[in-house]
Amino acid sequence: MEEYAAWWAQPRGEPGGLTYVALGDSAAQGIGASAPDRGYVGRVADQLRAATGQPVLVINISRTGATIRQTIQEQLPRLVGMRADVITIDIGSNDIAGYDPARYEQDVTELIRGLPAGTVIADIPYFMHGRAQEDAEQAAAVIRAAALPRGLVVAPLQERTRARGWWSMFTDYAADWFHPNDRGYQVWAEAFWSVLGPRVPRR
Repeated sequence: MEEYAAWWAQPRGEPGGLTYVALGDSAAQGIGASAPDRGYVGRVADQLRAATGQPVLVINISRTGATIRQTIQEQLPRLVGMRADVITIDIGSNDIAGYDPARYEQDVTELIRGLPAGTVIADIPYFMHGRAQEDAEQAAAVIRAAALPRGLVVAPLQERTRARGWWSMFTDYAADWFHPNDRGYQVWAEAFWSVLGPRVPRR
C-alpha cells in the first residue's frame, strides 16, 4: 500500500492538456491491482486521452483507509485553488463496517456540498452478502439522492458490480478478498466512464 501511495504522491501523466484530480480511498490508489495505474484512476485517464486526443495529467489526492469524514477534513481542502477539468471520487466503503445511517447521511451531505458541480462520484460497490450488502445498498442510495440535486454525476458502481454476480468474488477480487484486481478495476472504470464519457468533448 505504501508503494502505491508513494507512486501517486506526485502528478502522473503529461501536462499541457487535461488535469484529472482523483479523490477517495484505497480503490482510487489502485490497491489490489497489478500496478498503481491499473486501478480505475489510471484506466479512466487512459480513456480520457483516447477520447480527447489530449495529454492528461493525473493528480491523485486519495488516501488508503479514508472515510467520508477524513475525506472532508483532509482531501477537500486540497481542492481549493486547484484547476481541474475532471474530478472523480469513490468514498464511503470504509464507513460500512460501523454503518450509522444518520451519521452517514450527514457526512455525505457535507462532502457533496464541498465538491464542485460536475464531479463524478461513485456510489457504493456491491458487498454481496447479508447485512453488509443491505447497508451498502442503502448507503449507495444516500449518495445518489444527495449528489444529483447538487449537479454531481453518479457513477453506478453498485449496479455494475452487482451485475457481475457472486461468482465475481473469484474473478474480480485481489487476494485480500476486498479490493478489486485488474479485472475488477476494469468494471469500476467502466462504471465511471459510462457517465463521464458522454460529457467529454471528442477529438
